[in-house]
Amino acid sequence: MLTLQAREHEAPLEQVNQIFWLSLLEQVQAEVRGQANSILDIGCHDGGLLVRLAALLHPKKLIGIEPETLLRERALFRLHKLASSVAVLPPERWNTIPPSSLDLVTCHEVLHLVDDLSGLFGQVSRTLSTHGTAFVVSGCHTENPIWPRWSAQLRTEGKVVVDRSPFDILRAGINAGLHASLRPLRRDGWVIYDPDLAKFTYSSVVELLEHHYRHKLLFRFVKLP
Repeated sequence: MLTLQAREHEAPLEQVNQIFWLSLLEQVQAEVRGQANSILDIGCHDGGLLVRLAALLHPKKLIGIEPETLLRERALFRLHKLASSVAVLPPERWNTIPPSSLDLVTCHEVLHLVDDLSGLFGQVSRTLSTHGTAFVVSGCHTENPIWPRWSAQLRTEGKVVVDRSPFDILRAGINAGLHASLRPLRRDGWVIYDPDLAKFTYSSVVELLEHHYRHKLLFRFVKLP
């Protein structure tokens, strides 16, 4: 069974992710062009990214996949007035979503918490409509030099994380029948970082910038006819 681990309910999580979400939203806006009536976010936490997607695209349907009950409830509270149909489901209920019913799927830094990558992409492929697109962000991969340190920190906190390469992610999407491509998530812009408050730290400014502009990757998976 596909499982997705819960993440901490940290208020700063949304603040930390803002700059990455902005880059993701810019790419979504450039490619989707308002044609996304149904949107699903994998690992939606308390709905922060879905709130921004709703403001950008005004969809009729919003769906979140989130393993933790409290976060699902918080997400529903935030989202219930933003679309005519809103659902926040545990991962085991993803199979209740009708085939070919989603125009857009997003996923930000979740894949390292997923035990069954092929199962996840199988669900993405099953539920995406023809010409639908999934945008998947991952900096937690084995080609990122900081990942061994961060993954060790997560394991110390009791998390079960999976080491995967970018090619593993590409293969999983391709094997599910999706057309795959990738690019760095960010190409320019400011980096905001407080070395005294950050939970996940960098050893140098070079490492910080390399993470933001080189190793934080955006994968695009398109469902072709």
